[in-house]
Amino acid sequence: MMIKAFFVCVSVFFLSGFCLAADLSVMTGQMIMVGVKDTSEEGIALVKDQIAKGKVGGVVLYKYNIENPRQIREFNNNLKAAAGKGSPVLFTAVDQEGGKVQRLVAEKGFRSYKSHRDTAGKLTPEQAFRQYSEMAADLSAAGFNVNFAPSADLNVNQDSPVIGRLGRSFSADAETVAAYAGEFVKAHSRAGIVTSLKHFPGHGSALNDSHLGFTDVTGTWTEKELEPFRLLIEKGLAVSVMTAHVFNSGIDPVYPATMSKKHLDILRRDMGYDGVIFTDDLQMGAVRDNFSLEEAVVRAVQAGADVLVYSNFFFNDPEFPEKAAEIIKNAVETGQISMEMIERSYVRIMKLKQNLR
Repeated sequence: MMIKAFFVCVSVFFLSGFCLAADLSVMTGQMIMVGVKDTSEEGIALVKDQIAKGKVGGVVLYKYNIENPRQIREFNNNLKAAAGKGSPVLFTAVDQEGGKVQRLVAEKGFRSYKSHRDTAGKLTPEQAFRQYSEMAADLSAAGFNVNFAPSADLNVNQDSPVIGRLGRSFSADAETVAAYAGEFVKAHSRAGIVTSLKHFPGHGSALNDSHLGFTDVTGTWTEKELEPFRLLIEKGLAVSVMTAHVFNSGIDPVYPATMSKKHLDILRRDMGYDGVIFTDDLQMGAVRDNFSLEEAVVRAVQAGADVLVYSNFFFNDPEFPEKAAEIIKNAVETGQISMEMIERSYVRIMKLKQNLR
């Protein structure tokens, strides 16, 4: 362990200019992102303590966390401060696509933005870049450093309950999706905000909502849904990627994409992507109704995911960081997960965090 920790430490130092004692608990903590459902003084204190102890490497916030620009800036900055000087910066994430998916909304004092569909339909790519530059500036001012967007899903089914019906796809054409998603990424990158292409390997043909339950795309998904991701990776515009909980028996007859090495090998091996992979929320019905927490955590890490996102949106489990860490530790001890996999995830995360604030 000492030798492995040394090599991880050296790798991280040259990537980010600092180094932690990279033992298993430190690395695992960086792989865990949670929502803050309990916003009482006691609930916030618990999350800050978990951050301070290195059990949590990121938070994801929702509308109920956000009251106004000043409040959310102070909230995010207080959470970041809990990590302490010399520690990696905390991921502070939000879903801010525009249209139906905006957590920073006009009624709370923020600017409102067009949906992906309306952006591609009404704006040129240059105009989209200006719009997304304003969005990124808003996020930065509010203390966020990660935006779980843009959607790179193809608008295969306009009546898809979670994509097409909500205007969350730029187009049914892969090059159009890549062009507008690319402007989104470039605008955010210029402002120092991490973006995450979602929902790999494509959610646009789904007939069901994976928030609510099992989502089988075996009969609707085609390889063309990979094309926007491929184009963006080739252009160097895949800062990070978020998985989907879609199930496709043609690729993996047992596990949805988030938990499927066969799916994520398409991203890692076939497309050559070696950046951070965030899971979609592991509390969503497609996962929680069909798999135990232990199986979800182990399989997601085995598949190649780097950051386990657990929203605490559907119900509050303040002990998730400790549970996930113990699950990973046991899986390493039993050989289900190799230390090399954890080390690779840790280095990817540190590389992504090196220029964040």
